[in-house]
Amino acid sequence: MKIFFQSLRFRLLFWYILSLAFLGTFIVLTVHILQYKYSTQLIIGLFILLAIIGFIAVYRITRSIGFLSSQMMKVSSKTLDKRVTSFKGNDEIAQLAKTINELLDRLDKAFKRERQFIADVAHEMKTPIATLRSSFEVTLQKERSNDEYKKIIKDSITETDRLTTTLKDVLDLAWSEVPNESLKGIFDLSELINEMAEIAQKLGSKKQIEITHSISPHIQMIGFRERLGRALLNIVDNAIKYTRHNGKVHISLIKEYNNALITIKDNGQGIEESEIEHIFDRFYRGSKAEKIFGAGLGLAIAQATVSIHRGVIQVKSKPGVGSTFSIVLSLS
Repeated sequence: MKIFFQSLRFRLLFWYILSLAFLGTFIVLTVHILQYKYSTQLIIGLFILLAIIGFIAVYRITRSIGFLSSQMMKVSSKTLDKRVTSFKGNDEIAQLAKTINELLDRLDKAFKRERQFIADVAHEMKTPIATLRSSFEVTLQKERSNDEYKKIIKDSITETDRLTTTLKDVLDLAWSEVPNESLKGIFDLSELINEMAEIAQKLGSKKQIEITHSISPHIQMIGFRERLGRALLNIVDNAIKYTRHNGKVHISLIKEYNNALITIKDNGQGIEESEIEHIFDRFYRGSKAEKIFGAGLGLAIAQATVSIHRGVIQVKSKPGVGSTFSIVLSLS
């Protein structure tokens, strides 16, 4: 209510009603009751006074809008740190300035994030390309045996696979943030999680990891089935990678009200508390990931994909005990 009384709408309405009331009262008093000799001149003077007051009010409003427009014209992709200033109070123009500043904050963060992303991609691509080039240059310096050539080719294939994986992850991340809505449809989430459990069985067989699951049947949802499956597989794959031999991974799915709760729990290495807030950052690799192949995009892709399904991911972890990833997806 306080904000309403401070708004431009209220001020203009109040000025309009007060002007009509004052002018009407003045006419009745001077013309009909008191019958002043110069009542016509007084009415004209009063009308001019009210018109001047109205003009000043409108001028101040348009001047504020013009000032806001001039400040916005100074903002570009290189000056997103600028903010609209000199607006106080709670009227509509001050609220508009505040909204614009909040929009600029979001754009500034988005631009910085994208610039950092490009730099990270360039860095990730630079290392394998440099390795390939140096390998080829060394190979051409002298004649070598067939076994040496085979080893060099094998190493080159490994680096090529690394490049391919990174590019694929970058494309997946880009899709996750701007999906193709035409691919959205109704699918059986229970069936998808069962497939993830079967894939987990195959992935964990080399390390003799015990995969268990408890999946509620016939849970339907609307979304992007294949992409959601890839996102969940990234989390399952991480659970297996960071779980010791003969360890355990449990996958569960239950329905809670209008949400689906997916839990992926392992008894692996766990995550340091200082690293939990960074694990969803692009290209972030924790202190225990140095010997694990990957570009550090898997969890970023998972988070982006879950977000477009109006869901959230929560992580609980303790070093040496294991990690639990909880994904809540909206079914409504």
